[in-house]
Amino acid sequence: MSANKHGMPRAAKVLLGLVAAVAIVVALFDWNWLRGPVESYLAEKSHREVRIGHLGVDNIFTLEPTIRIRDVRIENAPWADKRPFMVAKEAAFTVSIRSLWDEKTVVSKLTLVDADLDMERQEDGLRNWRLRTPDYRGPGKVKVESLEARNTTIRFVRRDVKLDMTATASPAFARGDSPSDTDHPVRVQFKGEFSGAAFEGDVDTATVLTFLDTGRSFPIRGNAKAGKSRIAVDGTIADLFDPSAIDGRIHLSGASLGDLHPLLRAKLPASLPYDFKAHVTQTAENTSFAELVGKIGKSDLTGELALVRGKSKPTLKAALKSKYVDLDDIGPLIGRPQKKAAAPARASAADPGDAPTEAQDGKGAPKRLFSDHAFDGARMKKLDAHVSLEATQFHTAKWPTLQSLRVTADLSDGVLKLDPVDAGVAGGHIAGQLTVDGNAKPLAVHAKLHVKDVRIEQLLAGLSNKAKGSGPLQGELDLKARGNSLAAIAASASGPAEIDLTAGGISNLVDAGIGLNAGKAIRLLITGDQIIAVNNAKVAFDFDKGHGTSKAIELDTEQTHTEGTGKIDLGSETFDVVLTPHPKKPGILRLHSSIRVHGPIREPKITLAKNP
Repeated sequence: MSANKHGMPRAAKVLLGLVAAVAIVVALFDWNWLRGPVESYLAEKSHREVRIGHLGVDNIFTLEPTIRIRDVRIENAPWADKRPFMVAKEAAFTVSIRSLWDEKTVVSKLTLVDADLDMERQEDGLRNWRLRTPDYRGPGKVKVESLEARNTTIRFVRRDVKLDMTATASPAFARGDSPSDTDHPVRVQFKGEFSGAAFEGDVDTATVLTFLDTGRSFPIRGNAKAGKSRIAVDGTIADLFDPSAIDGRIHLSGASLGDLHPLLRAKLPASLPYDFKAHVTQTAENTSFAELVGKIGKSDLTGELALVRGKSKPTLKAALKSKYVDLDDIGPLIGRPQKKAAAPARASAADPGDAPTEAQDGKGAPKRLFSDHAFDGARMKKLDAHVSLEATQFHTAKWPTLQSLRVTADLSDGVLKLDPVDAGVAGGHIAGQLTVDGNAKPLAVHAKLHVKDVRIEQLLAGLSNKAKGSGPLQGELDLKARGNSLAAIAASASGPAEIDLTAGGISNLVDAGIGLNAGKAIRLLITGDQIIAVNNAKVAFDFDKGHGTSKAIELDTEQTHTEGTGKIDLGSETFDVVLTPHPKKPGILRLHSSIRVHGPIREPKITLAKNP
């Protein structure tokens, strides 16, 4: 092989010359010569009229050349709406050469100028933007990573999810901002319907919006509404269709969380009116809500919340505080149904409002203590969590003496531990630990609780406007159970439970009633009642699979000593207790009998029994 004086082979020089010649030809090639064949090819494949005024290619010697077409008009699919699929002054597609050999061709940037675009998808997956394979219903073959739209309107329809949305991009001169606002030069106005619910809004944003897999953030500031629901955002986001990064403030408000579904991908439960603000950040590893301030109904909430995405499952971390929580307000968020409005006072017998409600379990039956709502243990395995909640005031209509709540919850591998859990009840506290094992079938529960200084007068406040008794209750409870509902758990509970009153008082009239001293009761009704000291009071039961047998039942006052025996059935929520009084002083008109208290726990019957 011959070489020149510099040592380069003559063949190499020829090859370089050919490459240079080809490059010059390509550089000078008029791509517009291919406009006619491209029009004919696309029209034949799509069975539509296709017109292109000009065709060109920029950056031909790079790995991402740009195909640029001008004065474009493409008719719509026969089954789509009677409007053109595309009319544009210019459309440019920057294509990744590397992706041509992959399953999906990547359009790294789509540019539309003075364009109207109608994109429609049928329920069966048929898409009107597929020109070469119009009948293909499979997964997408092209991925658009970013969009630059100038004076452009895009309509997007998905009939499988009942979405019909139209968005228009134009120069932004909004909210007092000058036209020189380089961070938000474009305004996007949108409106539409999602599952029959109308929505609309507008945002100021950047010239280029990223959609998928770019990791490039762009600014976004604006608001949207659907009915009475409102959402306002101000920050940055990367990849709008599948966000890889978010950093900004968000404000949500409305009449019900359930009305947010046109604005958010998640479907939330119905709720009372709400208002939430937070600083939201999202990365590949976690999503966090800092400076959270919210209100739903009368309940408020502040704190921090984060969701960390692990390799196998996510972890929820939260530190929350509240000045006031009403369980009826937050019930829908934790799986309880929303509280229904009261039935009209004059409803007819056939009115659905007369049907049995939670207050009745059949004809004439009293309201149950324990709900039979089933828990799903499998849901406990879908994430781990570490959550702390401190509610200064906690209210629930079902347990009116519950006053506050402080709890730290750890959920790991399907096992939930509440340690500590501290409920303020009737001026005192019920505190301890609670463990729920979601791996067991049915669920395994272990509750170890301590009762401290719970005031008996507050517990009995709802029974009568007259004093019944007073003093602090102390106690211990250590129960294990299995079940998938509170009712099933109670029906299987085993272990000891004990309550003591060591320094308190009791109505003298009540003491006379317990002692069956009619003479004393008549005298007190005339002279007036008063509180007398309680020397000691104790109730202790041992439970075995929901059946409790008394170890001790006693009440000792300065005038009467009462002993008792009894049984409790937590499954049927009934009990049967016999109290035998022993007066410390003789009295006239005293009955030598015992008192039997029995029947449903909520509606017991009181009768006299022969003195054992």
